[in-house]
Amino acid sequence: MDRLLQGAPALRGRGLDLGCGTGFSTEVLVAKCPDVAWEGADASASMLAVARRKSCLQGVGFREAKAEALPYADASFDVVVASFAWHWFAEQAGQEVRRVLRPGGWLLASVPVRRRSSASGNRLLARALLSGRRRFRKRTSQGLSPDALARLLTPPVWVARHEVLVERECFADERRMMEALTSRGALVALFGDHPPTALDASGPIEYEWPYGVLHVQTR
Repeated sequence: MDRLLQGAPALRGRGLDLGCGTGFSTEVLVAKCPDVAWEGADASASMLAVARRKSCLQGVGFREAKAEALPYADASFDVVVASFAWHWFAEQAGQEVRRVLRPGGWLLASVPVRRRSSASGNRLLARALLSGRRRFRKRTSQGLSPDALARLLTPPVWVARHEVLVERECFADERRMMEALTSRGALVALFGDHPPTALDASGPIEYEWPYGVLHVQTR
């Protein structure tokens, strides 16, 4: 979230944490952007139940909703934040976010992107996807292309920030990498409901997490 907010304009008014999950991102937004009255929306009732129990989020209104059908009036928000959630949304989400943003409102999004990598862990997963290409179809949750990231909202818009960042991690072995990817939902995002459980690799493994950051203002 710190990387997403870096370079953002001074945020005020009413804000929506879209795809807020358990409220982890909402906690940061409430602390770092106190001039915004935050609300949260997510499609998972169980995750929202966790968010609603957090004492630091008692002033936040949470609603169960899909990004493609937001239960808010037109021009309701001054800012919408989507932190590592957009790759789960369908294409209509961009139209809905545009609808609920006021003229001059901001979308701040961090989204996994598809990017070739020489890291050993990424190569192993790419090989597994290729070998099972008849079972695994390309899905939005695998990440967007960097070019598609800039087109989340239809024109007219002003793109203030559009860049791809890469976080790198080194795991002691394959098991630890697979556990980390599973806990973060990365394997389901890549492979669907039946991801591989092992990759038959030995020794330390490096993994890269490429993601795009977008700051875009409606016109």
